[in-house]
Amino acid sequence: MNIIALNSRGRFFISAILFLFPLFVFSENSDSSIAIIESNSNYFNETAIIFDINPTFLKSIVYVERTLNYDWSDKIFDVFFARSGRNSSIGFCQVKLKTAYWIEKQLNDSTSNFFPGEKYYKKLTISKSPQEIINKLNNDSLNILYAGAYIRIIQSLWKKSGFPINDRVDILATLYSTGLFQSDGSLRKPHKNPKSNYFGKKAVNCSLIFTAK
Repeated sequence: MNIIALNSRGRFFISAILFLFPLFVFSENSDSSIAIIESNSNYFNETAIIFDINPTFLKSIVYVERTLNYDWSDKIFDVFFARSGRNSSIGFCQVKLKTAYWIEKQLNDSTSNFFPGEKYYKKLTISKSPQEIINKLNNDSLNILYAGAYIRIIQSLWKKSGFPINDRVDILATLYSTGLFQSDGSLRKPHKNPKSNYFGKKAVNCSLIFTAK
């Protein structure tokens, strides 16, 4: 009798999840993303000053990330998965755990090819554990700072290579979404004729939204 009752409750719970799931799987809607980003404008502006990047570009990139790749399940499960050892994307700008640690290392190693310059030295300290990184990324202002640092590293790398992209939100957004490395670990080398992906093209349109505000 108890087994039958438990199974019935289990079936009810599963049915409820299947019924409600379509209501929540969609990424954050446009108006919500704009409102949330604008409510944190001070963090974006502070980050832009620290890393000498365009705040509108940073807002646009985060907007696309949130409207394409962020939904209610991320807020609930990302930290859980990160604590279990997965390379989850966490927080406001959906920064991956390993990417955050990589960013910290580049800002603290002046011998690295990805070191963005003395002005940005130790702007983020190296975390001593995955949990420390998780805690940092759960803080909205720090999360935005990591995203800004990543954009700075990308800009500096391309400029040092002779192909500045400071004014190319499409390419910055593309590299933010794909990462600087191929799946085989090789660098996506800077070159004179970069192409944007869908993420990058959408960021161009989004930059117009934030410029108008």
